[in-house]
This record gives sequence, C-alpha cells and structure tokens, in this order.
Amino acid sequence: MHLKGWKASESYRKFLRTCGPRQVRDKFYERWLTWMFTTGHAVHALVGNIAACPRTFMLLGLAYPSRAVADYAQEDLFPV
Repeated sequence: MHLKGWKASESYRKFLRTCGPRQVRDKFYERWLTWMFTTGHAVHALVGNIAACPRTFMLLGLAYPSRAVADYAQEDLFPV
C-alpha cells in the first residue's frame, strides 16, 4: 500500500533542500519512523472521502500527541 500525503511530501522536499539528496532517506526515516511512530506518541490518522467516491479515502493529516496526553483525553471520551 502506498500512502501519499501533503505532510510526507513536504517533509521530503524540506529534507532535500536542507540536507541534500544523500541524506534525504536517513532524515525522512528518522522523522517518520524513529521519532513520530514510537510508543511515546499516539498517532491518529485523519481521513476523509469525497461524496462522488464514497469508498475512496484520503489522508488529510496526522496528529501525534504524546501518549500521556492521548491517554488522558481518551479516558474522558469513553467513560466506563
């Protein structure tokens, strides 16, 4: 599965501009897989669709608050 999103594309362009073509892959990996998608962050994908294509979804954004903040907020959303 391929995922295209504005945030990922912009990260790539930024790293290409600031680090050069040889370090883009390492910087991208560090930002997206080493820092963002860790046990310390609760990653939430914000998705949406278009009325003309109700079975097709687009990634609109990512929210990655710290795990402690997400756990606190989730407790209030779904009380037992």
